[in-house]
Amino acid sequence: MNWRRLRPILPAVLAVAAIAMQVGSTTALFNRTVAVGPNALSAGTWGYYLHNNPTPPTGNTTAQYNLTMTTTTPTVATLYNYDTNSANRPGRGIIRNNPPSAGLATAYRYVNWRTPALGAGLALTGTVTVDLWSATNAAAANRTGSLIAYLRDYNPAAGTYAEIANGTYTGAYAVGRTYYERPITVTVSPAYSIAAGHMLEVKIESPTATSQNNMLVAYDTTADSSVVRVR
Repeated sequence: MNWRRLRPILPAVLAVAAIAMQVGSTTALFNRTVAVGPNALSAGTWGYYLHNNPTPPTGNTTAQYNLTMTTTTPTVATLYNYDTNSANRPGRGIIRNNPPSAGLATAYRYVNWRTPALGAGLALTGTVTVDLWSATNAAAANRTGSLIAYLRDYNPAAGTYAEIANGTYTGAYAVGRTYYERPITVTVSPAYSIAAGHMLEVKIESPTATSQNNMLVAYDTTADSSVVRVR
């Protein structure tokens, strides 16, 4: 069982003052260190939890888009079926797509989350980690699964996007339909600044070329608390 908790902000104010000035008040500081294979995610980073609609989840839903990611910690233990009209399994299904694209709008082939409108500009540079619980949607074990994460700058006033960067995770899943924590590393270079009033969006797809199966992702539960770490 894996858990995440928000770290109290006041004891860390002096240590993170410079970061807080850049990120504003819409991110949260985590105190959990995650190690998955060769990947290591340090404590003391800033980020957003991924949610379903409604949040906290109260039951099964159809597939939804333009979901929210906020600093609110997941509180529900049950992973519900988030797409009764598609994969119809606990979590959210993603059908493989060829080729993947940041602008893809085909139903059931992606899921996306946005922050609230930023109260202050958000400067991104270096590594952003989409720490995502995922599984292959297959009964067989030892299947290769792949997910691509796009970071986008969404302007709600204009309804327009700008792609910031993307990263892909490809790896073996030991047991089909069993969720594993798989960090997707996205390198932002050069640095990118999202203006106040805009939203940071993360969009997840599965590339056909590198995934043997359609995928499942889990989020908004105490055990499967997927998160985007921006610092």
